[in-house]
Amino acid sequence: MRPHHLLLALLLTALLGSCASMNQTECLNADWYAIGRIDGEKGASRDEYQRHSEACAKHAIVPDKTAYQEGYDHGIEDFCTPANGYENGRKGYNYKGACPADLEGSFLLGYQQGKAMYEAQQRVAEYDNAIQERAQRVSDIRYQIYRYEEILASRDATEQERQAALLRIRYLQRDTQYLRREIYDLQYGREDAARQLMELERQGVQGW
Repeated sequence: MRPHHLLLALLLTALLGSCASMNQTECLNADWYAIGRIDGEKGASRDEYQRHSEACAKHAIVPDKTAYQEGYDHGIEDFCTPANGYENGRKGYNYKGACPADLEGSFLLGYQQGKAMYEAQQRVAEYDNAIQERAQRVSDIRYQIYRYEEILASRDATEQERQAALLRIRYLQRDTQYLRREIYDLQYGREDAARQLMELERQGVQGW
């Protein structure tokens, strides 16, 4: 990237969070090559130019389409690489089909491998969350049982209160058994998901 374009690109990154944010001065002074390059490097579609054009049309300003397209073409080349595809996939980003046909195959090679890694990590995390949620419920039930056991031990409790507490304890113990079985099944599923993740990590990137 040309030195002055690099500086402007950094400044314009914040500016272009939304094309509607461009005011008249920004449209007049815009470096359309740098804007196009930014859009290309983030994998935006070519329709992004139209959005910029509509924003500046409010100020009767027409963007330099040739400069924008030149920047976009350079930026999309940087975006559509196997390594960048892999990083986008690992972060769980959705690919919007921005890469041209001659670059898409190599991009998707990396993206699909990265996405597989991301999904494997998500499965492990989902199992962890499910196990933790049920373990917390078991802990909460233990406390409830403890409170009912206090009623059983209380000299002030009536026979009816003791019977109700005993019945409630039995229900809670049953619920605990169900939860422990669920935790066991989830732990087994997590082990399988973790093995798949480890295998993907062992294989590393392939084909590029």
